[in-house]
Amino acid sequence: MWPEHMAAVDAFLAVDSQWRQSPKGRFLGLDYTAVRAGLDLAGIEVTPDLWSDVQLIEAGARRALNGDDE
Repeated sequence: MWPEHMAAVDAFLAVDSQWRQSPKGRFLGLDYTAVRAGLDLAGIEVTPDLWSDVQLIEAGARRALNGDDE
């Protein structure tokens, strides 16, 4: 892991249980209200750059969780 990516990874891992799912169990994305609360409670300052990086991780995780990478 490159050091410049650690802040985004740490932020994502602080809230990685906050997924919204469809009734059929597909992962739709993170619940941004819960994510914001979780990041605030973890003391993580969200900058536009950090948020963009978290969303990139979210997109990759969503594809992997839904089996869309296969």
